[in-house]
Amino acid sequence: MRSVCLAILNYNGKKHLEYLLPMAIVVANKYPGKCSVLVLDNQSSSDDVKWIKLNYPSVEVIISHQNEFLFSYNWLALQRDEEVLVLLNNDLRLHPNFLIPLLTHLESPDVFSVGACSYNWEGNAFTSGPSKLTEKNGFYDWSFDLSNQKCCYTFFTSGGFMAVNRVKFIKLGGFNTAFYPAYHEDVELCFRAWRRGWRCIYEPRSIVWHRENASWSESPLSRSNRLHIRNALLFQWAFLPKSLSPWRMKWSLLKLMIAGCLKFDFTWISQSCCAAISCIKLKNQKINQRITMQELNQIKTTIAQPVHII
Repeated sequence: MRSVCLAILNYNGKKHLEYLLPMAIVVANKYPGKCSVLVLDNQSSSDDVKWIKLNYPSVEVIISHQNEFLFSYNWLALQRDEEVLVLLNNDLRLHPNFLIPLLTHLESPDVFSVGACSYNWEGNAFTSGPSKLTEKNGFYDWSFDLSNQKCCYTFFTSGGFMAVNRVKFIKLGGFNTAFYPAYHEDVELCFRAWRRGWRCIYEPRSIVWHRENASWSESPLSRSNRLHIRNALLFQWAFLPKSLSPWRMKWSLLKLMIAGCLKFDFTWISQSCCAAISCIKLKNQKINQRITMQELNQIKTTIAQPVHII
C-alpha cells in the first residue's frame, strides 16, 4: 500500500478550501494506508493559514519558501517522503472515492502520473479528458478529448488534479521553469515522462468538480491569454519535431498576427517573439530537448494502445 500526500496548492483561497478540505479529509480517512492532507500555501496575504489551523487541525500546512505558482511543487516534492503526491488546485470538490482509482495504476513501476476526470462546478459538463498529440494547420495540438471518458493513456495529465510518483517527479526535475509562471508546464512534464518510457493515464473513475480559473483569479499575476500562446509555441518549437507542414504553420501564424493587428491586438506578434527568445535560451543551454519524429511516433503508438494494468 503506497503512502500518499494530498497536496493542495493555495493562495488566498479560503473560500475554495471551505469546499475542498472537508472532503479531502474524508478521502484520506477512507484510504487504508498512510494518507496525509497538506496545504502548500504560496504565502497568502490573507489569514488562510490561521484559518486552516483553527478549523482543520488535522490538515498539515506548509508555507512555501516563495510564491512560485505551480512550481512550488518542485520544492515540496523534496521535503516529503510519501511515495505518491496528489497535486490539487484549491478550487475543487472531490468525490469520496476519488483516490483509489488513481493509486491502482501507480502500483505499476512504469506509471508516472494518473489524471482525474473533472466536471464543471455545476456537474453538467466534462472539463477534462485524455489527450492525444495531433497536427492541424501546421500547429501541434494536445487538447482534451471531452467525448472520451474511458480509462486510457494520455499525452498529459492536468497539473490541477493528478497523482504522480514522487521519486519519478524528482528524477524528471519537476515542472520546467522555462514555462514560468503558468500554462503547459504539465504538458511538458508528462512529455518528458513519456520520453523516459513512463506512462501517463487518464482515469475517469476518479472524479473532481472544478471551479475553473477561480484559483488563478486570486493570484498576484492575473490570467492572461498571452501565457497560453507563448508557452504553447515554446513547447512545440523547442521540444517537438518541426511541423510536417512548415509553410502552413508560418502562413497560419501570419494570418493570426495580421488579424490581431487589424484589431490593434499584438498578442500573437509579441508572444511569438517571446517564445522564440525562450527557445534560443534553451538552445544556448546546450540541452538536447527536441524529439525526433521517429521517437514521437513511438510514443503516439503507445498512447493509442489499451491501458495495461498489473
